[in-house]
Amino acid sequence: MLEATANAWLLYDQLQPLVAPVVVAHPQAVKLIAAARVKTDSRDTLKLASLLAANLIPAVWVPPQEVRALRSLVTHRNRLVKPRTQAGNRLHSVLHRHNLDPPPGKPFAIHQREWWLTLDLSLADKLRVHQAMRLYQTLEALIQEIEAELGRLSTCEQMSSNRFRFWCNCLDWGSSPPCVSWPPLGRSPADRSAKHLVGYAGLGASVHQSGETNRGGRITKEGRSDLRGIMVEAAWVAVEHHPQRISPI
Repeated sequence: MLEATANAWLLYDQLQPLVAPVVVAHPQAVKLIAAARVKTDSRDTLKLASLLAANLIPAVWVPPQEVRALRSLVTHRNRLVKPRTQAGNRLHSVLHRHNLDPPPGKPFAIHQREWWLTLDLSLADKLRVHQAMRLYQTLEALIQEIEAELGRLSTCEQMSSNRFRFWCNCLDWGSSPPCVSWPPLGRSPADRSAKHLVGYAGLGASVHQSGETNRGGRITKEGRSDLRGIMVEAAWVAVEHHPQRISPI
C-alpha cells in the first residue's frame, strides 16, 4: 500500500506485477498518520498495515495508462491557456488605457496584427503590444495542436454513446471540451450519475449535522479542481444557451 503522491502511479506500476493488489491511499483522509505525535516510516507502516487489515483505508481509483496520458495532455493545455489569457488581458488593458475600441471580429487573430501595430502609441506600449501579440498567437497555435489531438481522441469508443453525445450537444460543446472533461472522470460522463459528478468535482455543499444542528456551507472543493472548472463552465453555457435553462429572476 502507498499514498497518492506525484510518482504514485509509477510505483504502482512497478509493484503491481510483483505483489498482491496494491492499494493507493488518499493521504488527506488518513488522519491517523497526519495527526501522530511521533511520525516515522516504521510507525507509519505499522499503522497503515493495521488500517488496511481493518478495511479502513480510503483508497483512490487508479486510472489506466490511457487515462493518465489524457489527463497529462489536458493539464498541459490548461497551463498554456492561462498565459494566453494573461497576454490577451494585457492587450485589452492597452485599449482601455488609451480609450480605444478593439478591432471587429477576433481582436487577437493573426490578420489583426497590422491593426495593433499601427496604433498611435508610445514606443514602450508598442513593444508591449508587439510581444503580447506574438506570445498570444504562439500559445494559440500550441493550444490548437493539443485540441486537434483531443478532437481525434473524442472519436474513441467511450465517447461514441448517444448519451455522451447528448451531454456534449446540450452544453453546446465541440469535440475538445468533452475530451477535457473525460480524463478527470476516467470514463464518459454518461456513465456517471449527477450526484457522482457533483461529489467528484467538489461542487457539493458542505454540511455540519449533529443532534439538532443542521448547517450547510459553501461547496467542499474536495474533488478535482480541473473537473470543477469544466463543470462550472458547462453550467454557464447551459444557462445561456440550453432551451430548458431557467431564466434569471
